[in-house]
Amino acid sequence: MKTAYPAQTRLRLQSVQITCKLLRPLLDIGAVTLDEYRLIKKNLEHLAKKGELAPAVAPRLLTPQEAAELLSISYSNFRAMEKAGKFPFKRRCIGGKTVRYLNTEILDYMLVGSIGEGENDDEET
Repeated sequence: MKTAYPAQTRLRLQSVQITCKLLRPLLDIGAVTLDEYRLIKKNLEHLAKKGELAPAVAPRLLTPQEAAELLSISYSNFRAMEKAGKFPFKRRCIGGKTVRYLNTEILDYMLVGSIGEGENDDEET
């Protein structure tokens, strides 16, 4: 069940950025793992933007056609956008020539969108 918060109690993006900066030293000393840090950041960003936590989704590899369908664009448009470097998620080669995309990376792109663009808080140093 989703719990949406009233607009007056929504988390501000500025608060999310400050919280992530405060968590960074805990990440650096190993008290918080990189995966935990990214999950916290993703949920806080989604909470700030949508007023609810990001939905929990089981990771699954998608074909290029399924990835395009998830994004609600045509397969040819998906291929053109990928070739132009428009997506932050990358293709994964499975076996010889089989290409797949991780659904959680695509959903992160769809849910978070432009929030936090240009920040390097979750990059390893």
